[in-house]
Amino acid sequence: LNGILIAPGEEFSAVEAIGKVDEESGYKKEFVIKLDKSVEEFGGGLCQVATTLFRLALDAGLKITERTNHSYVVGYYGPGLDATIYGPYPDLKFVNDTENYILLQGFVENNNLIFEFYGKKDGRKVTISEPKIYDKISPPDTKYILTPDLLITEKKCTERRRDGLTADVSYRVEYADSSVHEQTFTSIYKP
Repeated sequence: LNGILIAPGEEFSAVEAIGKVDEESGYKKEFVIKLDKSVEEFGGGLCQVATTLFRLALDAGLKITERTNHSYVVGYYGPGLDATIYGPYPDLKFVNDTENYILLQGFVENNNLIFEFYGKKDGRKVTISEPKIYDKISPPDTKYILTPDLLITEKKCTERRRDGLTADVSYRVEYADSSVHEQTFTSIYKP
């Protein structure tokens, strides 16, 4: 995702911008969350793209029109400010609610995915709260599942224990004309 122009009033869709996700398009299988476990499938790793874009759109003060959190807390994202995509749904969408085009530039530097917006500042001020965590639920006891992939005496850990919880993030944009847009992102994570 590099060199994408987002017109004034246009809704950006991460799934649409990324396009087809398969081997022919150059993707390799990586882990995706399916139901209550991680499995290797095409499109694994795209949540890093979605989470980075979500945080960029928040920092820029754009209106988020669609965002879904992961099923459970992913350690390297933390709760409340993550986004998952898996075409056609869930998707990450936001609107360029400025009066000017926005240019999306993306690149990888070392092991870091970096997205940048280029556009004209319009005086908006953004406030993003720290996630408010509540309704913690302890994970269930360890579950053992027989599989033909292992010998009967072997054990393999495929998931680590994660608390379930709810996280609220408050998002406030104050525009130059003193009008305000507020959103609360509530993320419910399974144990």
